[in-house]
Amino acid sequence: MRKPVYGAFAGLAALVASGTAMAKEGSGGMPQLDYHLFAPQLVWLAIAFVALYLVMARLAVPAIADTLAKRQAKIQGDLDAAEKANEETRALVAAYEKRLADAREEARRLTRERGEADGAAATARFNELHDRLAKQISDAEKRIAAQRDDVMVGLAHMASDIGQDVYAKIAGQAADQGALAGKITAAITGGGR
Repeated sequence: MRKPVYGAFAGLAALVASGTAMAKEGSGGMPQLDYHLFAPQLVWLAIAFVALYLVMARLAVPAIADTLAKRQAKIQGDLDAAEKANEETRALVAAYEKRLADAREEARRLTRERGEADGAAATARFNELHDRLAKQISDAEKRIAAQRDDVMVGLAHMASDIGQDVYAKIAGQAADQGALAGKITAAITGGGR
């Protein structure tokens, strides 16, 4: 890939050298203003333009397009990872709500059964079961809240990293950590856009 570039530069150098030699042999005036030389100058202008166009089309533009494609793939991968984490959080919340509803339904069922069998024994058993289920629910809520907080912290870190990378790539300088953290916190809590 480098050989065509060196060949193009060598051809361009030969062109400049031959043009300089022809100008020295001329009439002594400015060759750009000699109307007899307009046609050859236009031909050399077209040749130089085509040569530069080919160099740009074959080397520079594909390199830039490749860089942009890699950048877009990285951004899309980060967005997909964030969406996956968000879906996992929603699944955890749905599982928590289902477990909570099942636990409440179980408590109601047990209450009805015990109430019909023996009032006093059922009341004591219900209180014991209620306390145990309340503790389990409380523990489950704490675990789920801790997991949700861990996921949200992970999302905040991921969003911060993505925001810093995107800002640095777009603006060409590092992002203000305080302002970026504030924007991310507001976006996560639903306070701003």
